[in-house]
Amino acid sequence: MRTWELDRTPDLVDLVSAARDAGQEVLLIERPMPDAVSVAAIGRAYDMVAAPGGVALEDADGKVVDFEPGDRLPATARLWRRLRESMAPASGQVGTGPIAVGGFAYRPDRDPSGPWSGFPALLLRVPALAVTRARGRTFATAAWAGAEELLELTHPGVRAQAARRLDVTSVRNPVAWTAAVETAAKRLRAGEAAKVVLAREVVARGDGVVSAGMVARSLRAAYPSCFTYLVTGADGTAFAGASPELLVRRSGNRAYSQPMAGSVARGASEAEDDRLARQLEDSAKDNAEHRLASEFVVEALRPFSRVVEARAPEVVRFTNIQHLATTVTAELTKPAADALDLAAALHPTPAVGGWPRKAADALIDELEGLDRGWYAGAVGWIDSNGDGEFAIALRCGLLWEDGARLYAGVGVMPDSDPARELDETELKFKALLMALT
Repeated sequence: MRTWELDRTPDLVDLVSAARDAGQEVLLIERPMPDAVSVAAIGRAYDMVAAPGGVALEDADGKVVDFEPGDRLPATARLWRRLRESMAPASGQVGTGPIAVGGFAYRPDRDPSGPWSGFPALLLRVPALAVTRARGRTFATAAWAGAEELLELTHPGVRAQAARRLDVTSVRNPVAWTAAVETAAKRLRAGEAAKVVLAREVVARGDGVVSAGMVARSLRAAYPSCFTYLVTGADGTAFAGASPELLVRRSGNRAYSQPMAGSVARGASEAEDDRLARQLEDSAKDNAEHRLASEFVVEALRPFSRVVEARAPEVVRFTNIQHLATTVTAELTKPAADALDLAAALHPTPAVGGWPRKAADALIDELEGLDRGWYAGAVGWIDSNGDGEFAIALRCGLLWEDGARLYAGVGVMPDSDPARELDETELKFKALLMALT
């Protein structure tokens, strides 16, 4: 394994788009912020992938060379520690040397089906070539000699016509979905749970090609402070999105999380933005929903930490939506738990599932009526030091040649208004619909 610094910084979306067009498997996690780490992964050296009873380690030919039994997220953390120690010494530069990139489904214990058949419940890949951008510097890591040639891949000269128009249909009738929200709120009032998140699914079909690279590029431009991600499926589909929400970041002996729950639209002017933000801050329903998520994150990090601190909730603004967010910082006890161990403890947060977790998942199974796949799971990376970053897989779609399945969810509370929750899903769908054409 060899790591070197590049004297030029390639556009990571262009890099993975060209690699995908050339038939390579690709993954991208990008956050174009000054201190952020972005990783483009091309090809495969090893896969840590969900298997019956645990997680298997497969080589580049798909042969199983190791296996770790148990719950899949903790099992992956154990498997990664073994693998990284066998590959190369830990690197002093974050995100370089041995690195695993990928993600997992909302329910890592269940194998996705139907439209998600190209995605296992969990996949963390050590790529043949990783290109990492961190703090203004760009590094490449090749798993074997010759992998650096993947840097030279280019797009083919002839491209099909891109989609200009979309036909969008709800997989489930909106009237039936709002009835499910009302049922959920009624059962919450009866004491079955404190909160549950219910998602909707729409299908968008285009009159031309829906390019995964184009979608990722559009999302990056429209949501520059979000996590842009792109993961190719084994069946030719691609999972892409722009998530505003950090599940966990681990850097040395510190961990960070930023749970978000409670939402309102952006205004047409700064004054209207401020008015809507105050409305969100004053909303009893949104504050109660947010408190469940933030308090859960604090308590989930305590067993790993000397000190956990949470700031007061604040309103964070994105292109078309505002959220209540709490920044949580933890000073980890030594030896510090790595990013995968922390992700296992946090996922799923009440922001995407509900609370209590078991009761909320039972309501989701009964009322939601869809296979979430990787929606509301997580995407990210972990390096040989145990540092890494995982974002919750939100504002996302499962793409194929001329269309996409898009997902959006809302937090249902005992006093939720089903019509308002439907409007919130429509607002969230806009993030992807605008990027598809």
